[in-house]
Amino acid sequence: MKSIDHATLKKRVLMFYFAAGLNALMGFYVISSGSAIAERGTVWLIACVFIAFAGLNYYMARTLVRRWQAQARQQKEAGPGPGDQARQ
Repeated sequence: MKSIDHATLKKRVLMFYFAAGLNALMGFYVISSGSAIAERGTVWLIACVFIAFAGLNYYMARTLVRRWQAQARQQKEAGPGPGDQARQ
């Protein structure tokens, strides 16, 4: 597994959470005011697409966090590397 620095990972996770929130808001907006513009079936289809993408974005953020935590646990269990002793 490729190591990603903490700042980059945090930006990616926050981006996915932001996108999930935005998609959820758009989905609920379409449900609340879309019936005045389009047919009911079309409105529900569009809203379901937005909500599905919100779920996908949330899932991706959680997956990134879990992978990072697993990598941190592996590094902690492995102990200090050969370069870490030179720093001490």
